[in-house]
Amino acid sequence: MALLPLCSIYSSEARAETDKGDVAAESASREAAPPGVSIPRDDPDEIVVTADRRGEAKVPAESEFGEDEITAQGADSIQDLLTRFAPFIDGSGEEPVILINGKPAGFDRSILSYPPEALDRLTVLKPEAAAHYGEPAGKRVVNLVLKKNFSMLNADAGFDFATRGGQYGGTLSARRTAISGDTRWNVQARVGADSAFRKTARDIPPQDGVFDRVGFVSGIDGGEIDPALSVAAGRPVTVAAIPAGALAGVPGLDDFAATAGTLHPVDPNRFETLQSSRRTGGLGIGVTRPLGNFSVALSLSVNRNSSEGERGLPMASLLLPAGHPRSPFANDVMLTRPFAGERALRTHNDSTSLGASMTLNGNIGGWQTSVAASYSRNWAENFLESGIDIVRVQRLIDDFDPGFNPYGVWDEGLLIATRNRARNDNLSARLNVRKTVVDLPAGPLVWNLTANTGRNSTQSRQRDASGNWIADDSRMRSQSSGQMSVSVPISRVGAASFGWLGDLNVDLSASAQTMTNSRLQKGFAGSVNWSPWPLVQLRGAIDFAENAPSFDQLDAPIVTTVNRVFDYLRQEIAEPIWTTGGNPDLERGRRQSLTLSATLRPLGDQVLTINLGYRQSVAKGGVTGFPELTPAIEAAFPERVTRDPGGRLVAVDARAINLARETDSTLSTGIALRLPRRRPGGAPMTADPLQYSVSLNHNMRLKNELLTRPGLPAIDQLRAGGQSRHSLSFQASVGKRGFGATLGGSWSSPGRLRGQDEIFIFKPPVALSASAFVELGRLFEIPGKKGLLNDLKLSVDIDDILDGYRRVTREDGTVPAGYTRDEIDPLGRKVRLTLRKKF
Repeated sequence: MALLPLCSIYSSEARAETDKGDVAAESASREAAPPGVSIPRDDPDEIVVTADRRGEAKVPAESEFGEDEITAQGADSIQDLLTRFAPFIDGSGEEPVILINGKPAGFDRSILSYPPEALDRLTVLKPEAAAHYGEPAGKRVVNLVLKKNFSMLNADAGFDFATRGGQYGGTLSARRTAISGDTRWNVQARVGADSAFRKTARDIPPQDGVFDRVGFVSGIDGGEIDPALSVAAGRPVTVAAIPAGALAGVPGLDDFAATAGTLHPVDPNRFETLQSSRRTGGLGIGVTRPLGNFSVALSLSVNRNSSEGERGLPMASLLLPAGHPRSPFANDVMLTRPFAGERALRTHNDSTSLGASMTLNGNIGGWQTSVAASYSRNWAENFLESGIDIVRVQRLIDDFDPGFNPYGVWDEGLLIATRNRARNDNLSARLNVRKTVVDLPAGPLVWNLTANTGRNSTQSRQRDASGNWIADDSRMRSQSSGQMSVSVPISRVGAASFGWLGDLNVDLSASAQTMTNSRLQKGFAGSVNWSPWPLVQLRGAIDFAENAPSFDQLDAPIVTTVNRVFDYLRQEIAEPIWTTGGNPDLERGRRQSLTLSATLRPLGDQVLTINLGYRQSVAKGGVTGFPELTPAIEAAFPERVTRDPGGRLVAVDARAINLARETDSTLSTGIALRLPRRRPGGAPMTADPLQYSVSLNHNMRLKNELLTRPGLPAIDQLRAGGQSRHSLSFQASVGKRGFGATLGGSWSSPGRLRGQDEIFIFKPPVALSASAFVELGRLFEIPGKKGLLNDLKLSVDIDDILDGYRRVTREDGTVPAGYTRDEIDPLGRKVRLTLRKKF
């Protein structure tokens, strides 16, 4: 009986991790080959049958990162890994759409906490993938392909500090991850804390005014308090400390004679924090498993954050009239005292969130279906003390209130304070279905439908320091949207007809959105993706959309803080009460944009990539964050700014605003280099090679113009709004299994801002950051023995290596008040050390 020729049936799903050297590399390249690609073998009679790789997406990959490149980054989570790969995914820095093993992640964010070691590969899909999966045009899509079997338990400990001192913090976390085929689960718990960063840690000028920890009486306009007191003291007395006996009883002249000329001054910087102390904690759980022909993912998260800060020693200057029951003086005197000794004004923020989500993926009647639902509840509390209620205290004194002691302990209700409490509930659902309608010669025509719906409710209460009512509010909104898109392949290389055109694909979409108390908003988009040659990919897209504000922009909890800003109107530093949160008065707007881009790969693979892009957008009535408070912005939104009778800046409502028009156009260029060269499908040429990557991106803003309100002059942000025309960023990394390092940096050109009567020049610094890691067990490994250093990784991250800051000068080179080094960026360089142990 004749033997059949040797047959080898190949499937990447049976990927092996075996021998080292060229044999392993060859095997890996075969198993990593994309569908339809056959790797020649020595035996001419051998038959090679290819199959889809495990976890492959329906849209081809534009670039791929294998295990070696992932390991060389030394990232601690997939979230961290995506941040490091951001320059190679999308130069804009926008968060990509996530697929897991080729299926939409939906609302499941637990995948981002998985360790990078769980990944078999990470692929960036071609630009047309966004329309294929029902996402807005232009969004990049990343497919995370997990290993078929994986298990890991690890614990992390981190410590960070400012190199100039004054602030330090730390984190602890533990994580358990397991994958078995299509079933996986992950649990992560973490806690963290940061110390308060006090004003005394830096050379910052103190506030103007008198600060005394006990208090004192003084004569009007600096004159003599009382001739009788001067006689008792034996010398003219213009100031006298509050005697200890005055706290409970009625003081006499002899009591003040004993404290004549005595003051107890303090440094006001002792009672201010530049950054509040912070405490964080969180727990995340995610489970995914098959359910019949479907895959269901469940996730649960609980997070808590709190911060406490101090914002100065509250002082009061009051008129104590002659004849007051507690005044032994014949004349009116000034009483200057702190609220309660060295008790500082306090600020406190506390938030707790609970979230749950479910995502279901499967096939229903030939339709690829993804259903997702999520629910979240958030509790937030914001407490801010802004000073002593001088008017109320003076009234108590003038009324000779017998129960009020001007020298004694004051009730907390005499402080001006606000306490905001809010609860927010959000319920969202999403449905995405897609199907190949017809198989065209160039490929399948895919029709996609996405529907979203959500309901958001917010309840808030505002009280003063005594718990008295200020305001209550309750809102509920619903929002629904839908998008229909079709992806039409026109031509494909090798196709019987029009193959000479190369790969040409057209994506078209139409969308609609409605929200409570808002009429229907419509949107249309179209894009063309053309690759005339394998080395070139061209893309053009147009987009028009009417947009309603988001739930957060409308109903986010109100937060009041004190913000240190430069008041261009008065040419001085101010510390107004700064209000952020939702603005229910926001209106809808519309935006239209044009995007053109080209991607070149001169070497025919992923080694060298050159990107060119142009984007132009015009928004009318769009929602944006409150801009920097310049005279032009204050003139456009005078109702947002509060000043006292003397013109000093007191409060700013910095919630989101609607702009009449915003025009922006940007030209971008980028280059990315990845070494060593790889085989087709992403496999390395040799086993465990040293990995190199370099990216350089440049953005040039051609135009950025704001029209705040009709009838006002437009603001040229590049000439008078302080924005930079050019920005440059780079990242370079080198590494392999066991060690690696990354250096990143950014630079922006100077900007010009027009103040009230002069021009200010903003010079951003060259910002450099570096990170490095080493697996200690590989350095100090003893063959045949396992010790504490095995599976132990040490990481070092340094932010702001050059310890630079944004310099601000006038046109003549002088530095305005409030723009010294410590006032602009007091924290400076920061170092973080992390130990990670795998068990």
